[in-house]
Amino acid sequence: MKAIAVYLDDTPVRFTDDGRVFVIDAIAVVAEGLIDNAEATAAGPLWDDLVRRNPELMTYCREIDDMGEGSIPVADSGGWDKIHEKLFELLLEQLE
Repeated sequence: MKAIAVYLDDTPVRFTDDGRVFVIDAIAVVAEGLIDNAEATAAGPLWDDLVRRNPELMTYCREIDDMGEGSIPVADSGGWDKIHEKLFELLLEQLE
């Protein structure tokens, strides 16, 4: 499956050819917009924390092989809406 990259504020967000967003990429962009000095590398731990707190989020994802780098979660727009909601809750909690 070939990934399509869209750049948001110079940060790539990858999508599958059927329109699913790479969850870690999307989390990196959202976190960068809300937290000063947030780095893309923080997206992985944020996702791990989200899934630990809300294991049901995995039901909105599909795992795909990332060209030998392991499996990566992708979500359609409805799944991303659910993830995005919980992500904002977590980020707001961290800002307090």
